[in-house]
Amino acid sequence: MKNKFKILFLAPGTSSHSFKWINFFSKKHDIHWFYETTLRFKVDNIKCYKIKNGIFLIFQPIIFFLKVLIIKPDLIHIHSISKNLFISFLAVIFFRKKIILNPWGSDVFFPNMLVKFLQIFIKNNIIFTDSFIIKKKFEKKNKVFKINFGVDLNFFNKSDNKKALKKKIIFCPRGYDPIYNQFLVLNFIKNYKDKLKNFLFVFSGSIHIQEFTFFKKFIKKHKLQKIVHLNGNLDKIEYKKYLINSFLVISASKSDAGLSSSIAEAMSSKCLVLCSKNRDNPYWIKNNLNGFLFKDNDDADFKKMFFYIMNLTQNEKVKIELKARNTQENKNNFFLEMGKVERLYKKIYLNS
Repeated sequence: MKNKFKILFLAPGTSSHSFKWINFFSKKHDIHWFYETTLRFKVDNIKCYKIKNGIFLIFQPIIFFLKVLIIKPDLIHIHSISKNLFISFLAVIFFRKKIILNPWGSDVFFPNMLVKFLQIFIKNNIIFTDSFIIKKKFEKKNKVFKINFGVDLNFFNKSDNKKALKKKIIFCPRGYDPIYNQFLVLNFIKNYKDKLKNFLFVFSGSIHIQEFTFFKKFIKKHKLQKIVHLNGNLDKIEYKKYLINSFLVISASKSDAGLSSSIAEAMSSKCLVLCSKNRDNPYWIKNNLNGFLFKDNDDADFKKMFFYIMNLTQNEKVKIELKARNTQENKNNFFLEMGKVERLYKKIYLNS
C-alpha cells in the first residue's frame, strides 16, 4: 500500500487550525498549500501557492484547475469552503473522488447566497468536521467523520513556572473580529472598573483594524489603560506564558463550530474558562464541572458568572481545572486525532 501521498490543501493562510494540520502531515507526505492573501506561518517542506485577489481573482479558479492537473495530487483537502468559494465549487465538480471538505462555522451558520448555492452540490462527498452541529447538517447526504482539531497536551500543560503577579490575569485570546464579541468583555470592564482594580485583562489575536482602533479609543476614553492591555498575535511561547499565568480565559464568541483552539489549549493548560453558550460549546463545557458558560451575548449573565468564578475557593478552582485538563486528554488529543485522519486518508485514496 502507498504510504506517502501528495496532498493538496486549500486553506486559509492565517488559520492556526489549518497550519497545525498541514504542518503535521508535511513530516510524512508531499504537501501543497494553496492559501489566500497572507501566509502567517513559517513553513518547511511545504510547497505554497498564493491565491491573488483583486483583478487576478477571476482567473484563480482556472489557475487552480491547471495546477491540479500539473501537481496530480492523490487527495485534495479543503478547509473552509467560503474562503475560496469559486475554487471550492470547481474542485467539488471536477475532482469529487479526491475531495475532502472541512466546512467551518462561517460556511454553515452565516452563509451568503453563493455559499448556499454551493451547498446544493455538497452531496455524496467526504466531510471532516469537529462540530456536532455541522455533522448533523450534512450526514444525511454525505459521509461525515467527526475529527477534532485537537490540542498538543504536552506543550499546553500548566507547569510550576507560574509567576507571582500583583494582579490576576484575565486572558481574552480570540482576536478582534466582531464575531468574537470581545466588546462584551470590554464594556463589562468599563461598567465595573472600580471592582476590577486587582485584575489585568489581556486581549490578543488577529487584528481586525476597525475593531482594534475602536478598542484603543474606547480604552483611552474610559481610562482603562491600567487594567486592559491589547496585543496582536502572540508567538507560541508568549501565548503559553499568558495561559500559565492566567486566572481565567474568556471567549465571548457569537458563534463556534467545534471547540475553539484557544479554549481547548486553556483547558489543557488547567485554566478556568468562561465561554458563551452557543453552538458546540455546551457539548464540551459543563458549568461547575470543567468550566463555565454564560448566555450568548447576555451582559447580565456574563457579569453574574464572572463574579461567581472570582469567589471560588482554591479547592473548587483546582477541581474544575483538573476536570478541564481531563476533558482534553480524553477527547481532544491532537496526535490521536491526526492518527484518525492518516487512516482515513489511506481509505479515501484506495477508493478514489
